Amino acid sequence: MTSPFIGITTNRYNTTTKDTTNSLSLAYTTAVRDAGGLPVMIPNEFPLEKLDDLLSHLQGLIISGGGDIQTSRFNGVDSDAVDDVVSDRDELEIRLVHLALEADLPLLGICRGIQLINVALGGSLYTDIPTQFRTSIRHSNPPSAYDRSHIAHRVTLEQGSVLHSILGTNEIEVNSRHHQAVKDPANRVRVTAHATDGLIEGFEIPGRRFALGVQWHPENLQLMPEHRAIFTAFIRAAQA
Repeated sequence: MTSPFIGITTNRYNTTTKDTTNSLSLAYTTAVRDAGGLPVMIPNEFPLEKLDDLLSHLQGLIISGGGDIQTSRFNGVDSDAVDDVVSDRDELEIRLVHLALEADLPLLGICRGIQLINVALGGSLYTDIPTQFRTSIRHSNPPSAYDRSHIAHRVTLEQGSVLHSILGTNEIEVNSRHHQAVKDPANRVRVTAHATDGLIEGFEIPGRRFALGVQWHPENLQLMPEHRAIFTAFIRAAQA
């Protein structure tokens, strides 16, 4: 079976050498490769007028994790905790989401990715969970203090959902590295997963071949078969 080309969006950071860098964790590209896909990194400065041409060469799209989304894009509450905002990335990914859904291109959003898809479709976010959402769960477990595969909490899955079908279970243990989250889901999405505190952890977009978002980082949990299954299902949809 042909290996599908999978576009993956990237982060933009200013390094200590004062150079600006597009970057992507090896975990994403490795997870895609191991599931049978061919990872293609998409830089933030990709020309917007050429996105149709780009997508014509791809069989799937991943909106990856990273910095915060500009609060003005969803009328969000400003917070001093908002960090690493890249307007170019926001604009690129919002356009990519709309184009991918129009073309019925398999779409997977991870961490920031689920938030971006929600914003692109008209939903809103908690801009800082600790100050806007009461919970006893630590949702932000930074890599500087915790291993990327650190299990932070459990997620309950809605029976009959795409996620439930992929994972084959009612509950799953996940890692967690986010201080923002979906607040008001967009009209087009169906919420299918919650943390035990009620925070939204996953949704799907009905009527599409594969359109899914998860708040955790399955790319860092590939030693666990249930998390590998997300990438396997995504690549299979891209091959169809």
